[in-house]
Amino acid sequence: MPDPWSTQSADRLIAYATDLELEVDRLRRQREFVERETVRTVTRVRQACAASSDAAELRAAVSAAVGELSAVVRDLHDTRGYHPAHDQVVAVAVRPLAEQAFRWQQRLTGSSRVELRLDLQPDHLEWFPARLRHILDNLFAHALRHHDPTADGCWVGLHLRTADGRYELRVADNGTGVPDGADRRTHNFRYPPAWVREADLGAGLEVVRRLVEQSDGTFASCPSRDSGSEFVLTLPRYDLLDYLE
Repeated sequence: MPDPWSTQSADRLIAYATDLELEVDRLRRQREFVERETVRTVTRVRQACAASSDAAELRAAVSAAVGELSAVVRDLHDTRGYHPAHDQVVAVAVRPLAEQAFRWQQRLTGSSRVELRLDLQPDHLEWFPARLRHILDNLFAHALRHHDPTADGCWVGLHLRTADGRYELRVADNGTGVPDGADRRTHNFRYPPAWVREADLGAGLEVVRRLVEQSDGTFASCPSRDSGSEFVLTLPRYDLLDYLE
């Protein structure tokens, strides 16, 4: 008979390794994005210097370029509700974490016109901050990739409530929906998340599924009433002291 303590330790180690790998991948992508934005800002400043001889006009152009880069850097600053304490349950403020993750995915996907709608009851949850950030990153990225750029009033909604001793999260959007077969090509997820992401296998939803199921939660896609997508996650509620014991 397998030792239940050994099995539990192995499961936690796998979850820890997944969190760590995803965090490294997230930081790598952030660094590459900032490098590109820095080069773009320097190019804009040089072009403004070459094209304008008016001091006031030049100052305005440089200020606008530097302001956009500063906004990118501010978005990279982790909120107080999030820190990379992998495999540790803490009280997470969901609103600032969700808003930052959404803004970052907007930048990565070029979807600045899409609105984030939050309905949070409660607005805090005791869970794994790094794991929750990865889940929100992937669900927001999925919704923004499938938004309709020609439509007005595009939105992505995040709803949080407690039910039956668990947290229930719903992420819905009014986009174009998921084409048959898209984002489901790695249903049997056997490779490290970063490898699958590099291979462009559309693994975002499977990353979410893996993180949720490793945490003893459930992940399901719900039929949309009109258009777009809706995903429902149930996550266990932890008591910090019980978890540490």
